[in-house]
Amino acid sequence: MIVRLKAVLCLVFLVTAPPLLAAATAPPEAPPSSVPPPRGDVAPTPRQGIDTRPPRSAQGDAPAESPADPTLEELLAALAEKASVYQSIALRFVCVESNRSSDNTNDEKTYDYMYVEEEAQRYRPYRQRHSENPNQTRGEVEVENNFPDAYSWTLMFLRERQQLFKFEFVEDDWFALRRAHVIAFTAPLPYSGGQTIYEWGGKVWIDAENLNFLKVEAAPANQEERLKQLLREYRQAPRFLVFPMHARPTGGRYTITFLKDYRRLSLPDEAEYQEFVLDLEGDAELTRFRSQQYDRYQFFGVELRDRFLK
Repeated sequence: MIVRLKAVLCLVFLVTAPPLLAAATAPPEAPPSSVPPPRGDVAPTPRQGIDTRPPRSAQGDAPAESPADPTLEELLAALAEKASVYQSIALRFVCVESNRSSDNTNDEKTYDYMYVEEEAQRYRPYRQRHSENPNQTRGEVEVENNFPDAYSWTLMFLRERQQLFKFEFVEDDWFALRRAHVIAFTAPLPYSGGQTIYEWGGKVWIDAENLNFLKVEAAPANQEERLKQLLREYRQAPRFLVFPMHARPTGGRYTITFLKDYRRLSLPDEAEYQEFVLDLEGDAELTRFRSQQYDRYQFFGVELRDRFLK
């Protein structure tokens, strides 16, 4: 038994001895480096005596200035060119317009919507009842709105129309994840039904990269001053018990977005007109709305060769 135990111990010594001997005779390892080995996404360790930092600018440590934003005059000149592109397809598209109103929110009316030329340099919308049957004959449908048609906003910066408005640069903003130039505009005509863009004032959001329309927020001409006067009269009116014997001031506001893409243009996708009344404190209460949505654009005979659509 003792002989067998000695044999086992000798065998264990023979198996484990070589690695231990090798480790004893190997040169000592270098101390671990505090810099991790380079990988594909990590910059290699700089060599001694070589400065790998980027060179400084000529003005020292000051960062390079970003290109200056265009002036209002430069913006209007570029927008005039862009408006001519919108004009070139004004008579070359058809889409589906869906209408809803607060009078009956469940009653949605759909129309085939397009532009037709009425006079020189002037257009008007043409609507007919939408049908999935392309062979069905349908006549024009008259739709009365007290706000402008959607596509007319894209033409407000035409050179011959710019002189009718007064424009003012407001600020840079963000809308729909796009950096935008915000330009204020005043109405050149008094409000008389609201069917043309010339009776409205407000702000327009323009894509800073490609000068596309992004959004318009507008109100009838001189509405702010008119509401102030009506509110004063409402507050001073005789009362029956606690109720003023005078109609509450009423106003309207209009918003339209341009988030349908065609090549490198943005086209109307949704518009909403709201009517409201003011209480004694001047707070607005929504009384009526009407919304329009635009979808399923189709274009025909479009051959555009310009720097915006390349």
